[in-house]
Amino acid sequence: MSVFKRKTSSGETSEYHYRFMKKGKLYFGVCEGCYTKDSATEYENKIRATADELAMQKSVKALVENFRDELSGGERVLLADVFDIVSKKPLRKSQSEKHRKSKESRFNDFLAFIKGKHPDVILVHDVTPRIAEEYISYIRANGRFSKLVTSPTGQYHSNIRELSPATLNRILEELKGYFEVLMKQCGMTDNPFADIPPVVEEVETREAFSESELEQILSEAPDFIRDIFIVGFFTAFREGDIATLRWDEVLWEQGIIRRKLLKTGVVVEVPIMPPLMKFLQEKSGNGSEFVLPEHAKMYEVNPSGISYRVKKFLEDDLNIVTTKRIPGRSRAVSIKDVHSLRHTFCYFAGVAGIPLVVVQNIVGHMTPEMTAHYTAHADRKTKREKLALMPSFNALIAETRRTNLVEQTRRQVLRIVKDADDEMLYRVASILLPPKPKRLQLRNTGPEKST
Repeated sequence: MSVFKRKTSSGETSEYHYRFMKKGKLYFGVCEGCYTKDSATEYENKIRATADELAMQKSVKALVENFRDELSGGERVLLADVFDIVSKKPLRKSQSEKHRKSKESRFNDFLAFIKGKHPDVILVHDVTPRIAEEYISYIRANGRFSKLVTSPTGQYHSNIRELSPATLNRILEELKGYFEVLMKQCGMTDNPFADIPPVVEEVETREAFSESELEQILSEAPDFIRDIFIVGFFTAFREGDIATLRWDEVLWEQGIIRRKLLKTGVVVEVPIMPPLMKFLQEKSGNGSEFVLPEHAKMYEVNPSGISYRVKKFLEDDLNIVTTKRIPGRSRAVSIKDVHSLRHTFCYFAGVAGIPLVVVQNIVGHMTPEMTAHYTAHADRKTKREKLALMPSFNALIAETRRTNLVEQTRRQVLRIVKDADDEMLYRVASILLPPKPKRLQLRNTGPEKST
């Protein structure tokens, strides 16, 4: 009998108990409020029905899981294998090893979140929109889930509590991309990250170097810093491309530098302007495969070391402000650094009247489709002719000095005139204003004499 009264030292219990097996699992307990056998049996039947329903729900879930692959043609892919699987698929454009490791580090942070918050989520199709939203909300509020960051140069503990909007959007786009690639393979009908909107990105904060700042840098910087500025100004390369520029990428006879950019994998051709040509000729024969071997070595071991030395020189030696605070951000944002040379290049190219198509073709700020469209128009000859309009540093600085002097003089004169009294203005007028014509004198102004 499945319902009964338990025997105790003082006799039987007043309430009935139930005890039964269901698919190998033992169910037992008190039939609360049941003092008769009929009421206890009714209570037990309800418990059995609940157990049956739970077992059925579990069976339905198992059925869906078991037949998901067959019904959708998908596979059971482990989350831990996602990055390796996606990395081996053909990419629209190649990426550097440094870039790949950075992406892997960001994906590993998502894995750490899953392991810490949802340890039962093991397969790709186990990631629901709710879990995806939970992770994105977490990093927007707290920064990375795992503070142990793996970078191309090793591991370190990050104290950053707030990620930039650009970084947050990059993480969202990468995760969305991974699941987009694997949806069909895993038999998924929806991408869990598809409906999460990006955050609004702030306007680009980096600033171009002014003429006076360039003059200071070129005249006072040590060779290590000066070399970066010369190569960066005349090529618009990013820091990594400046540091790892190779001699086999300098095509002397054609007068160009042809390089595949580290970040985007886009191949660009930059005409070598006379100041840069002179610089490269002076550096040639250094016995290294790199144009700047010291920079290349530092970039390989400690990429941030180059930026650190540049910013330290700008701040300590020239008193140039390199960072600024932005409301809502936990750390200062860089506004003057090596990357600012790209902005400087674009700014002076615009001042020189170089078409935007040519500038974009050189700096690589284009999608592959746009690049293919404009390449036919921005050929080597066109780029060389237009870049020839770029002013040399000396001419640029001389013209800037003249313009500044004229403007300073104008402001000073206006200030003096504004504050001058009448006597001073009268003296100024006697100098600046043209003299008035003298009045003619009449020979005979008195009454006529009789004759």
